[in-house]
Amino acid sequence: MMKRIFTGILLLSIAVLVLGACGKDSSKGNTERENKKDLVATVDGKGISKKEYNKELDAMKASYEQQGMPVDQMDKKMKEQLEKSVLDKMINAELLLQTAEKSDISIKEKEVDTELEKIKSNFENDKKFEEALKKNKMTENELKDQMKKQMTVNKYLESKIGKVEATPQEIQAMYDQYKKSLESQKQKPEEFAKISPQLEQQVISQKENEEVGKLVDELRKKNEDKIKIHEA
Repeated sequence: MMKRIFTGILLLSIAVLVLGACGKDSSKGNTERENKKDLVATVDGKGISKKEYNKELDAMKASYEQQGMPVDQMDKKMKEQLEKSVLDKMINAELLLQTAEKSDISIKEKEVDTELEKIKSNFENDKKFEEALKKNKMTENELKDQMKKQMTVNKYLESKIGKVEATPQEIQAMYDQYKKSLESQKQKPEEFAKISPQLEQQVISQKENEEVGKLVDELRKKNEDKIKIHEA
């Protein structure tokens, strides 16, 4: 289910599920008091740095740009909504991670190494992999640390959500929507049998995201007193 998150992990930003990069510059205790000027928010005392927030915001802006929606053409309200959505996703990611780490979920080093080898296999050679790490300003150990956190969250989500399946009716409804969209553009849709597997995965992804969204909403309500957003 959630394991497909690992595909292209080096290129991922917050746009992929509800999970984004969590602040690396955070720590317990006096983080909020001592480094408040460097933080955009804290979740149960653990900080999300302005540096990581700006990095994710830039990535989201680039994504909008690629979709033909340049941020410099947005009005003030739309920009504020974009900034809020980025911060919310980072808070949700940190909240999910903390919750998962407090559960009985455990990830063995061997599991991380296995996933790392899968990632490396997507590159021509070790040099290309090292170049990707350098481009993302990350060491292999830092990547493994982030992967372990991601795997912990994935396993936690799987334990809470369980197996998600698509019914024949849902797949047909997805196809009908796809067919109508293409026909309105005077394009010929693919036959149902040919794209049924892709439609099934799309339905499952949507249902997974809905379940994750519900879980995150519940966690936010339960932990709202532990979330502090700092003024810029």
